[in-house]
Amino acid sequence: MTDKWFLQDIEQSLAKRNRVVIVDPNNQYQFILPVIERQGFAILKTEQAPKDNGAAIKDELLLRYEVETKFRNKPVVIYSSKDVTNMSFLFDYCFTNGCIDLSNPTDWLKKKLFANTGLQIQMETPMLITAAKLGVGKDLAWWKKILQNLEEVLNIEEELLPFLHSPEHYLDGKDSDVKRLFEEKIFELIGQPYMNKPAKTLADEVTKRLFDGLVHNDIPVQLLQLYYRWADSEKYKSSLRDYIQKYKISSSDLNPWSAHPDHCFPILDHVALEQITCNINDKGFVADKMHKLKPRIFSSKASHIVPEWWRDVSVIVEFDSKTLNGLTDLNRLIDFYTTKFSDVDRAIRNLYASFLQEQKVIRPLQEAYESLNHLLLQQWFAFTNSYSETQQGYLPKLLANAKPGTAIIVGDGVRYEIAKHVADVLQKQVKVDKQIMLADMPSETEHNMSALYVGNKQVLGKKEDREKKLNELTGKNIVYMDLEALSYGVKADYLILSYKDIDSAGEKLQQGAIKLFEEFEQVLISKISLLLNIGFQEVHLITDHGFVLTGLLDESDKIESNAKGKKEVHERFIRTQERQEGNDLLCFEEPYEEYRYVCVSKSHRPFRSKGVYGYSHGGFTPQEIIIPNFVFRKETNVTSGLQVIISNKSDLASATGEFFPIKLQASNDAKDLFASNRKVQILLYNGNINVSSSNIITIEAGQLVSMDFGFNKLDEVKAVLVDASTQEQLDTAIIKKSNLRDFGGLL
Repeated sequence: MTDKWFLQDIEQSLAKRNRVVIVDPNNQYQFILPVIERQGFAILKTEQAPKDNGAAIKDELLLRYEVETKFRNKPVVIYSSKDVTNMSFLFDYCFTNGCIDLSNPTDWLKKKLFANTGLQIQMETPMLITAAKLGVGKDLAWWKKILQNLEEVLNIEEELLPFLHSPEHYLDGKDSDVKRLFEEKIFELIGQPYMNKPAKTLADEVTKRLFDGLVHNDIPVQLLQLYYRWADSEKYKSSLRDYIQKYKISSSDLNPWSAHPDHCFPILDHVALEQITCNINDKGFVADKMHKLKPRIFSSKASHIVPEWWRDVSVIVEFDSKTLNGLTDLNRLIDFYTTKFSDVDRAIRNLYASFLQEQKVIRPLQEAYESLNHLLLQQWFAFTNSYSETQQGYLPKLLANAKPGTAIIVGDGVRYEIAKHVADVLQKQVKVDKQIMLADMPSETEHNMSALYVGNKQVLGKKEDREKKLNELTGKNIVYMDLEALSYGVKADYLILSYKDIDSAGEKLQQGAIKLFEEFEQVLISKISLLLNIGFQEVHLITDHGFVLTGLLDESDKIESNAKGKKEVHERFIRTQERQEGNDLLCFEEPYEEYRYVCVSKSHRPFRSKGVYGYSHGGFTPQEIIIPNFVFRKETNVTSGLQVIISNKSDLASATGEFFPIKLQASNDAKDLFASNRKVQILLYNGNINVSSSNIITIEAGQLVSMDFGFNKLDEVKAVLVDASTQEQLDTAIIKKSNLRDFGGLL
């Protein structure tokens, strides 16, 4: 308010006489001059420290000459460092024009404060002047809080983050009184006596006190709150990362159990993890340490800083397997796997991604996982006789009853926990029906894709043959494409999209593919959202099989294939001519070429074969056999938006020249307030590549809007009109460049 009150007085004076003199012999209000200049007023200043009286008189004379010539008919603000009684050529201006007399620095301010707040002013002069400086840009409520001691003049909590982010820049240009007050509060905060220090040194000492407090769990509340805001600030958190990297913890302080639970030091997390993994068989030790880690793992205030893998560790080491004993049939076991144990599969996969190269850490965690998985498999194989696949002929059955507007993503190697994560992310915006499918044996691509597309135990090795057979079985006009090629503008009554990245990457990269799974999940999330936005009513997500991650595998961990007779050994299954007897193998009658049976081990480990053992499928485990059968549907909108279309499609089909207009027409039928306007955007595509986008515009009911675009050396582009908020596709048009020359209307 300080600035507003000054400007009000200046404007009132200039409105009458075009001149106003600010008399400030103590130079206490120089801080207001930049505010006046930013407002567009011209300011002339007297010399602050003239050499003698003659020089001072000459200075006033020259200033008055400039006022009467250059600013003869223009408003001007005169700032004088002399009081009125010592003025010469400026003296009469103070009485014949306007004057703001600040000879007593606080009188003017006290009058303004009392007039606007009705409160008596008890603050001493130095602090009141400092408050005036800090009051620039503040509102009246701020002043009331200051005068009633409800708030400090300088709120260190608000000022610390910008200071720590850029110390020199923050203090540069600060008024000396404000700077001194700020520094005094910082020294008080870190428990040091005031002394003159460079800004960067002072910032380093603040962060050192903060980090020391986190390491020893004795951080002051004010610094802890600062830390939380810093960690959560998009604007400032980059500097926090820089400070963290520079901070060194001594070896004697490397005790994660004595640190604050919301600390920000990866080395303490790693020490804690190593201690847990080294003692993973000591249940009491692990339980005690995990109990201490709970506040950290599930912290709401430092979630950006706490490693995500702590939750995965918690899932592994704290999983309750006792409920497995109460599962009395296959259906209950399947439900247990999908609702609970699939989280364990996801946790170990995430941990592989983080620590696969650190055997000291990952081996104990892998052993803990395998112990849990062994208990699961014991129950699973006990119910083998109840197992019945539900995969054969699935797509022909689905499409027989499907309505136009159905899209089906057929993944290759999308195991249940991946689909579950995709569904968990999307169910915030769409309806998700999570069902399961049981894969046929052996669970490998050629066999299971044939089961999905064709059924009747036929195995077709080529993708195009499976698609041709599906067309024959359904009689439907099905459009096939790769999921990666999907973009706005795709239209089909029945659309099948193949997504083979997961299985393909696993076969090519083996364990190296583990770090890519997050990207694969994001592709599924974005493409399912896109399908629903471009008008598909249902999006189905199915797959041929899941997979087993074998993790760190020694040669001794592999299973010797002791099957009798002629055989063909794969990583996870063996084809044989003879039925095998014994308790270590399961045999399924699955004729294929010269073989009659498929045999699998009652284990998740691979057979000793020519394959690479890092990422395998084909066996009979829940991870491979229990697969997703999810359906995504868009929530029904309560209100329908304004209808907008591309109105010049016929002209765009043959556009002359390098540039073309796209015209948008909004419907006149605005049934309610929500349909009176709509924010839209036009996207241009070449294939599935976005080559250009318009600005977001708001179009009103009945309005016609035209926007110009260029071909950019392309012969054909696709225009997609989308709702800017939901990305829902509203209309599309194909724009083709005409071979005719543009004669500019001369023909």
